[in-house]
Amino acid sequence: MSAPVIPGFAFVEHLGSGGFADVFLYEQQWPRQRVAVKVVRPDVPLTDREKYLFTAEANAMARLADHPYIVSVITAGVTAEGGRPFLVMRYCPPPDLGVRVRANPMAPVDAVSTGIKLASAIETAHRSGILHRDIKPSNVLVTTYHEPALTDFGIAGHMADVDGDNDVRISYPWSPPELLDGRSNGSVASDVYSLGATIWHLLVGRSPFSIPSGDNSTRALSARILHAAPPATQRPDVPPALDRLLQQCLAKRPEHRPASALELARALQRIESAAGWPRTAVAVEGDRPDASVSAGEAPGSAGSPISFGPSGAAGPAEDATAMKPVTVISASGPRRIAAQDPSPAGPDGDEERAGLPGLVWAGIGVAVLALLVGFLVLGADGRGEDPGVVVPTESQTPADVVPDVLVEAVTLTGSRTPRGVLFEWRPPVPVQDGDSFSWHRDDTDEYGSTSRRRLLVRTDDPVCLDVRMTRGSDNSPSASQCVS
Repeated sequence: MSAPVIPGFAFVEHLGSGGFADVFLYEQQWPRQRVAVKVVRPDVPLTDREKYLFTAEANAMARLADHPYIVSVITAGVTAEGGRPFLVMRYCPPPDLGVRVRANPMAPVDAVSTGIKLASAIETAHRSGILHRDIKPSNVLVTTYHEPALTDFGIAGHMADVDGDNDVRISYPWSPPELLDGRSNGSVASDVYSLGATIWHLLVGRSPFSIPSGDNSTRALSARILHAAPPATQRPDVPPALDRLLQQCLAKRPEHRPASALELARALQRIESAAGWPRTAVAVEGDRPDASVSAGEAPGSAGSPISFGPSGAAGPAEDATAMKPVTVISASGPRRIAAQDPSPAGPDGDEERAGLPGLVWAGIGVAVLALLVGFLVLGADGRGEDPGVVVPTESQTPADVVPDVLVEAVTLTGSRTPRGVLFEWRPPVPVQDGDSFSWHRDDTDEYGSTSRRRLLVRTDDPVCLDVRMTRGSDNSPSASQCVS
């Protein structure tokens, strides 16, 4: 395969091909580094639509280039021969995450950590007004430091503009029902669905609604995504709370999913905490200044001392670079740093007599300090601890993580009465102020919420009801009951 000639870049090898572009490995000449270059294929007609998609991808990735879990774009341009647009991006060695987990699915601890990092990237994109709309395992690369990096914003859209799109491209196995049936062109909820499906894939090695050795055609997959219940991973080492969370992400109705990528990340952190796994930080761009620096301490603010370096640039006095002469004594004693503004020296004999007591007192101070440290380390009972090891006295887990309490479904019953079908339920835990119960009728697809523990459905026809308990951002598993 012939690669385009791009000034300043030397072709190395072909990495792969996508829907309308090829990806090549190039060596950038200056500064010297390996980069991935995405170029529109010669056989793809460069319509205004294709040019718009490529430009939108470049702009979206450039706006998010400094995020640690998004592939950064370095530059963009058009080839001299053929006028084919190209993107120069950070190089992430193949294979992508989808290929990596196909034969060896991730351990739950790694899948949850990866999910938090990707949720951080997606939340940052959403806060910038960008919907990805094509989140899937093959669009997650892996950096040389083994970190996930989201890429391929080729069909990304701005939140204010997606409703007017006439051409929406879909990756079926990871797309939510509302994109398949045309109810939506993409939303925060649809990206949350695709991220949940991606995490599910990391744990199992296939998409949620695909069937091993079964019919996985586009038509069959679409039917299952639209109508089948969200499946569990069926892995014994996956915490039940993680299975429930992923099933919530795959809910048919967008309002039943986590409200944002950040909410999904927080829920994954709670699972980490409950399982005793290492805590993965959420990396979301903030719009507030660092609270640890007060306004009075900012450079140039009132009351802040200012110094000027050799270049004339102003800065805080305490940050100024100063040269201090160093007096080196013997290697057996402590170093003494001469004062920046030394006091006038006396006669030579006086200076010698003044220096000797200072060294004596320094030696005494070192000896006393050694005795004190020895007493603290050994303790009264004489049992020692390696002084180079810091032993924490309490848990280092942040205190703002609240474990799930709604781990069981409500107990739901239904009976037919002269007025209709009466459903009643018993909550799995004592009810607190603010708790509610969400219900959904399968026959009419009607849903609602109530603080009561019963619901009368006025109908003579068979009816099925799903009920789950909600407390804050925590939801219990759903309970179902049908009455004929």
